[in-house]
Amino acid sequence: MYKKVSIPKNGDGAGCPSPKSSEIILIDVDDILSEPTREIGNTTANGDLTLVEGAKAICIYGTPKSITMTEEFSGEADAKGVKSGIEFEHPGNSKEIKDHTEAFLNKGVVALVKECNGTSAGRIQLVGSKCNPLFLTVENTNTSEAAKRKFTWKQELLDKFLPADYEGKMPEVAEAASSTGEGA
Repeated sequence: MYKKVSIPKNGDGAGCPSPKSSEIILIDVDDILSEPTREIGNTTANGDLTLVEGAKAICIYGTPKSITMTEEFSGEADAKGVKSGIEFEHPGNSKEIKDHTEAFLNKGVVALVKECNGTSAGRIQLVGSKCNPLFLTVENTNTSEAAKRKFTWKQELLDKFLPADYEGKMPEVAEAASSTGEGA
């Protein structure tokens, strides 16, 4: 339950950008057995993301400067909500990133993004949920200037919850692909 409190300036540099870890964790919603609970006015997720037996999350490199957390607010009176998401660029055009793109075009995911806040653990943001996952759109650039993919993962439905602070156990992550592709 939300308790009304005054909110003073929270320190020098409070408006500075928050650097993000280049390791974006994605979890296929079909692999989620249970997820943390939420309540309005408390943006901390309570509990762990638990995966079905044998399932693993995946980690994708995002160019640090390109990582953007998004929140789009809209809706009619008494039905306002937010569509949360994450955008990032991945360099190169490896077979592995093309395979991932094709495999996840119609799959919902939940994302874990680490904000580097000066602590060793960082501040982990949980974006999306099993019932309202993120879905992928991609822009591919392969020119004389650059080879990269811009991934945009965003909820399709309005949600009453903002991205959560995730303090639960991190899911096991699949091993890295042995890249054979050009520009990996």
